[in-house]
Amino acid sequence: MRLALSTALLFVLENRRRMWFAVVCTTILFGLFEFAVSRWFIGVNISPNLHAALQASIVGIGAGVSLWLLLLGIIERRKMVADELHRVAELNHAIRNSLELIVLAHYSETDCEHKTIVLECTNRIDQTLRKLFPVIGRERYRDIPRK
Repeated sequence: MRLALSTALLFVLENRRRMWFAVVCTTILFGLFEFAVSRWFIGVNISPNLHAALQASIVGIGAGVSLWLLLLGIIERRKMVADELHRVAELNHAIRNSLELIVLAHYSETDCEHKTIVLECTNRIDQTLRKLFPVIGRERYRDIPRK
């Protein structure tokens, strides 16, 4: 549910029109909610002060729950972004280490040793990129029609 909430929140906040539409819809919904609570309390025989206090409390609770859901979506979205950045940083580290070994490989003693180091580093980079982009790979390219 949290993922769906954060994804919906991102979808709404990506576009100004959707954001304004969400604001207008929320305003109308809270107005209708306040009207429904008011109509419900009219049928109940209580004092006007208690009526106003209960009505304000119920509408305030509704607004608080809405704000809580909004903030929960924002928090979850930030956690997802932070996790993704951490993952990219780890993969960046792995790729840079392999590239550094490739660059320094030309100082090796023999040509065979140089080839081995380059192939090992290339394989590590390939594995790292497959972790980063698991959809893109040889399997996917097999399905693409050739001209």
